[in-house]
Formats: sequence, C-alpha cells, structure tokens
Amino acid sequence: MKRVFGVMIVLLLAVSFLAACGPGAPAEFTLSSVTVSPSAPEVNDTVTISATVTNVGEQSGDCDVSLTVGDYTDSESVSSLAGGASDSVSFNYDATTAGSYTVTLSTPDDTATESLTVKEEGVDGDGNGDGDGAVPTWSTGDTWVYDCAYANPDGNTKQDVVCALTVTVAGEETMGGEACYKLSGTIDPSWTRDAADMPLTLHISTADIWTSKAHLVYVQMSSAIAELPGLPSTVSWTLSGDYGWPLEVGKTWSSSVRVVAGPLDEITELENKVLDMETITVPAGTFECYHIVAYEPTKPGTYTNEFWFNADDVKSNVKEIDRALWAGEEIRELTSYSVS
Repeated sequence: MKRVFGVMIVLLLAVSFLAACGPGAPAEFTLSSVTVSPSAPEVNDTVTISATVTNVGEQSGDCDVSLTVGDYTDSESVSSLAGGASDSVSFNYDATTAGSYTVTLSTPDDTATESLTVKEEGVDGDGNGDGDGAVPTWSTGDTWVYDCAYANPDGNTKQDVVCALTVTVAGEETMGGEACYKLSGTIDPSWTRDAADMPLTLHISTADIWTSKAHLVYVQMSSAIAELPGLPSTVSWTLSGDYGWPLEVGKTWSSSVRVVAGPLDEITELENKVLDMETITVPAGTFECYHIVAYEPTKPGTYTNEFWFNADDVKSNVKEIDRALWAGEEIRELTSYSVS
C-alpha cells in the first residue's frame, strides 16, 4: 500500500511539473491607446488611426488587426508577438466624404471604437449657424481652469479665497449607454458649500464628469465630499427632445436631473433653452457664446442654471452660474484653457 501511495505522489508531482513548464495560455490580443488624428478632419484630409496591440496570453502568436470606417476596410498584421509584449499598428484613411463615422479596430479577441467627424472643406465646425453643425471634439489632456465664487442664500460670501477648478479630459468611457468623455476635476482649495436641502456644510475637492461625445451635454457627475467619506454624491441627467448638438438660438429640450448625496435623493424636472448668442468677457478673454439656460417648467423666468458655451476656441463653457446644486449661487469663470 505504501508503495502504491508513493507512486501516486510521484505521478502527481510529475503532472504538476509538466503543467508548470507547459506552453502556457494561448496568445490573446487586446487593443488600447486608440487615437484618431485629426479627429475632425476636412474632406480630402488623411487621417492617421493608431492603436497598441498587447498579447495578454503566454504563448507567442500572430494577429491581424482590422479597421472599418463606414464601408472602408483595411488590415495590418502583427507577427510573432511574445506573451505579455505589445506592438503598435497604424492606418492611413483618406477622408473623402463629409459625415460622422465610427472607427472600429478589431482583433480576433477584442474590439475598440472611436468617433470621426469629417467636415466639408473650409468649414470651421463650430455649429454657430454657418451651416455645418459639427460637434466640437475633445482630446485626452484638454484642460480648462475656472475661478469659482460662492455666496450663501443671504448673499454673503461663503469663502474669502478664490477656488480654482481644473477640468481635464481623462479619457473616454461609456456612461448610461452613451459614449462619453470622462473629465476629472480638481478643486484647490476644496469648495465649502451649503447643502441644498440639508443643514450641512460640505467640502468638495474632486469631481468626475461624463459628457456625451455626440452632443456635449452632461450625463453624470460624481463628487467626493469630505462629510460623506466613501459615499460620493452623484448627479445624473436624463434628457429628451431635441437636446444637445448642434446648438441653435431658440432650441429647447427637457431634462430630468437626479441628485443623490447621502440621505438626499431628489429629481428635478427642467426645461432647457438656447436663449441667445452673447459676447462675454472673463479672465481668459472675450468670447462669442451660446447662452443656455435651464429652469423649472412652472418658473420660466427663474434660471436654475446658466451656461455660456464657446464653440470655436474654448470648445466648452466660458462661464457658468449654478443655482441648483447648492443652497447658494456658484459662479465659475474661465481663467485659462488648453485644447487641441
């Protein structure tokens, strides 16, 4: 019996050794760092589409990476890519027809997509009434910096120091089923704000914001609040009607805004309107902007939010007035920006 038991041990050790020294997991190819440059070309421009291919398996292998843009297809091969190693692929796409496209890159194991808007030659793409209506595009690393002032409901200033809000495009994610830019916001020093419906003073130092790529409207915001550790507040927007891009004076749509912060869970129904085109001056300069307002249906003359959006240079809000999120009024004005 002891001899049989000993033979079994030897066999088990041999199997374990063979498993450890075996060929390992088969090659598997994933995609990352997909770039489309330029992301808003004109007709007859050449667009460079690049990506990183990584073999997340253990065995070396070959891979074909396919590209699809509308009816156009192409492929590149990656040969003898070792397990754990990465390589880059690059395609040149001739943009011959204006329109909005989905760029799709695929391996046998993974798929990645990006948006591409091809403009007519000589069109500026700002959507301000000169006929093109193309949505401005953002790139990872684009940054906007705002000075923020806040006053209590009685009109007294809550903070003597100016709070700087720095918003940076961190990447792209899907939120609420919609392709979004993910923005990371940092606040220095942290905001001191009065809660809208609770007797609390809140301190907020960071925020993540998801903005629709197709329409440049807010989808969700998540803020880190010192008084609610481990439980960030969230604001989510559900929009209906003819919302977002392209913007035109007189355009209207509806939004349902849900705010969740600790025990607070409220939904507010708002109407939104592009009120006018206005020229405004902020620390970053003077800009021609769409003036967009939001209001409760029963109070059309009382704006809960106001935004001044510049489509040409800033590609984002130049100024905001928020009378809804906190108990008092917050004003944000652009001081500097860097966009591609």
